[in-house]
Amino acid sequence: MTRGVPAGAATAVLWIVKLAVLGMLLYTVSWLVLLLAFAVVATWFARNADADDEKQPELRDGHSGVGLYDKDDWRIDMGDPDEP
Repeated sequence: MTRGVPAGAATAVLWIVKLAVLGMLLYTVSWLVLLLAFAVVATWFARNADADDEKQPELRDGHSGVGLYDKDDWRIDMGDPDEP
């Protein structure tokens, strides 16, 4: 008002500036909340993911007889060598 600006215009400009700053803060906070939500979901998926995705040894009839075989068809239990 000391520079010749009407009081109503000075008040309006002040409110516009305050609302713009508030809008920028809300925009920034919304992105931070979204980033935090993605981090929480990623952490939850990482915690609940099966770390052991490899095929487990299984009992089957293979080239060395019945026994436990790994994913590469190698027998991992040494049974009786005289067994057919």
